[in-house]
Amino acid sequence: MKLKEIAELVGGSLIGDPHWEVKGIKEPGEAQEDDLILFYHFPYLEKVLFSSAKAVITKPGMEGKLKGKNVILVDNPRYAFSKLVPYFFPSYFPEKGVHPQAFIHPQAFLGKNVSIGPFVVAEEGATIGDDTVIFPQVYLGRNTQVGKGCIFYPQVVVRENCWIGDRVILHSGVVIGADGFGYERAKNNYYKIPQVGKVVIEEDVEIGANSTVDRATLGVTRIGAGSKIDNLVMIAHNVKIGKNVVIVAQSGVAGSTEVGDDVVMGAQSGIIDHRRVGKGVQMAARTVVTTNIPDDVIISGFPAQEHKKELKEKALIRKLPELWEKIKNLEKTVSKQVKR
Repeated sequence: MKLKEIAELVGGSLIGDPHWEVKGIKEPGEAQEDDLILFYHFPYLEKVLFSSAKAVITKPGMEGKLKGKNVILVDNPRYAFSKLVPYFFPSYFPEKGVHPQAFIHPQAFLGKNVSIGPFVVAEEGATIGDDTVIFPQVYLGRNTQVGKGCIFYPQVVVRENCWIGDRVILHSGVVIGADGFGYERAKNNYYKIPQVGKVVIEEDVEIGANSTVDRATLGVTRIGAGSKIDNLVMIAHNVKIGKNVVIVAQSGVAGSTEVGDDVVMGAQSGIIDHRRVGKGVQMAARTVVTTNIPDDVIISGFPAQEHKKELKEKALIRKLPELWEKIKNLEKTVSKQVKR
């Protein structure tokens, strides 16, 4: 692909040879002369300068530091990179149609141009929308609704009565609609509370490998449109996740909690049950929310509090050994004076 074609594709401005042919996209240290590299983080400048690659995508203002390179300037290099990757790394999908080793119930409904791999099971009443791709060993329960343009990777499970919107991506090992963790203790035993609700995942959601979204006890567990959930995340029963929420790996949201739009949860963070986190909240890694959180704040720590306050407390804690020594010395001084 010629550089002028790449610049047009990503909506960028080209400085250099428009006819330079690009054969691939690589890391700076691995790139050859005819590869394209991405430069968006200043500490990587030295690697970019010493790279053999002659073509770079970067932000405006960086071109003066890249002498001898062909440069495409874009406002958001990572977004431009995401648009380019499919041209150089075509995805593998199962062939269009239904593999002969898949089991599709006679009363399941398939849309147009679906791709369904071997050992897929779609139970009675399941619906699969147009252009959806189902990799091998996926299970779709009774009356499950799957939208258009979805991608379900191997060993995804979507249990009965769940609803999946358009363009949803579920990675391997994702389980949608497992029973919520509901038990009641009586007569010195725990008794299971039937979990008869469902899960609704709205359009353009992506969920990482081995993450789980439990069905509601009654009603709906909901993941809002555009939200992105990393690997190994647990969403409990009756949770409501807003739109465009980001939840990073090994995090958990306990039952009946509401998370507002545009929230970011750092890795290994958690929210206890029946709480509300306002829109636009940013949670640092390992934050644990135990109370309701207002809109548009940055929080950290356990229990969660405003990030600036948490940093001040941590700074004081680090000084405790020094302060303790001072207190012991003061006590010795006072004790001597008292004895006199």
